[in-house]
Amino acid sequence: KYQAVKDSALAGKVSSAVASSALAGKITSICQVFVLSRDDIHQILTNVSEVIHAFDLSVLFIFGWMFVPAMGVVYTVLNEGKGKIKRVASRTELKKNTSAVDEQDEIDCSYESSYIYQFAVHVSQMAKLALLVYLCDIVVVALATIGYKAEEWGNVSNLFAKVLYTSWIAARIQSFKTHFLSRFMRKCPEECDKVLMVNRILDLTVLALLVVKIMGYFAMETGVALGSIAAFGTTSTLMISFASQELAKGVANGIEMAASDRFFEGDNVHFGDGTQGYIVKLGFLRTKVRKYDGAVLDVPNTQLGGQRLINVSKTKTCQVLTKIRFSYDDIQRIPDALEICKDEIKKACPKLIIDGKPFRAMISSFETQFVEVTFNTNFSLPPTGEGFWANRQEVFLAIDRGVKKAGLNYARPFDPAQK
Repeated sequence: KYQAVKDSALAGKVSSAVASSALAGKITSICQVFVLSRDDIHQILTNVSEVIHAFDLSVLFIFGWMFVPAMGVVYTVLNEGKGKIKRVASRTELKKNTSAVDEQDEIDCSYESSYIYQFAVHVSQMAKLALLVYLCDIVVVALATIGYKAEEWGNVSNLFAKVLYTSWIAARIQSFKTHFLSRFMRKCPEECDKVLMVNRILDLTVLALLVVKIMGYFAMETGVALGSIAAFGTTSTLMISFASQELAKGVANGIEMAASDRFFEGDNVHFGDGTQGYIVKLGFLRTKVRKYDGAVLDVPNTQLGGQRLINVSKTKTCQVLTKIRFSYDDIQRIPDALEICKDEIKKACPKLIIDGKPFRAMISSFETQFVEVTFNTNFSLPPTGEGFWANRQEVFLAIDRGVKKAGLNYARPFDPAQK
């Protein structure tokens, strides 16, 4: 009797373990649901036939696949012979440009470039999505027929339709946003960097709203709220919290750097921590900088935000500062020689800035073995690129020509250890 009681208790524990298992002992029962008999198939077809209506499918098919070409035929008949038309110049254009009439632009009036085509395409897409929802309804009916509880699937079709159409609306908003921003960029190409920044911010905003809306649908239709999905325990909640804070901080820094107009993609920048190079990609979380040696540095935005910065690409002037040495024997002749050198620089460098910036060539130091002269010149050129280095070379050559015209010689280099 004791052994029988013990065996019975053990069997009860095993049954309880099997009942609480995730997959053990349950795969067969799950697969059996999809093993259909003739009666099941007949019942599925009967139930599905009650849902399907030929008129519904016909309407969806016509609007989904025939509406666009049909509207094209109507448009062609109404606009026959109007492939392209001349744009009439406005009064403002005539005031700005007297030859505006001679330079009229041609506007494409084909069906694909018309608003009617855009309307037809949107109607077609909505009909095709409706057909997908219709197919989802059929699948739900079939699953309910083979054994799944109808109440468990009652909200699936509604949820699928809401998610599908909301995602489509978000995609269309993105498309319209890109279209209008592209038109603005064609009119104002100098604002390209700012437009790209606005485009990224709008992309992130639309995506965030889409995710929040979809999560709201799930909470409404299934009763599963966002908080319950994320509730995996104290440790995981803390990990998610810290990760979210870092993510939000990185995104905030990325938006701040883009919106502050400090630098954009392609700019040559010098950061306060010594990072120097060209901005390859400015993202919401990370920024890629191509250093002068060609290596690409991937830097988190949290490390770049708040740093002191020199944007070389936005600097419109540059300085060429150099020092040369003369012998003490020629010290009285140096001032005249420097004036000749300045005249040579003026002739050789048309970008030289004379007013508002220092243009000096003067004795700057008495050293033990030589007299030191400093040339301080400024130019209306960016301090980078081939133009800068070519101009710098012209300055040195002009100084050398002036020294030779004055009949001076450079002081010979010496070893400081031999003083």
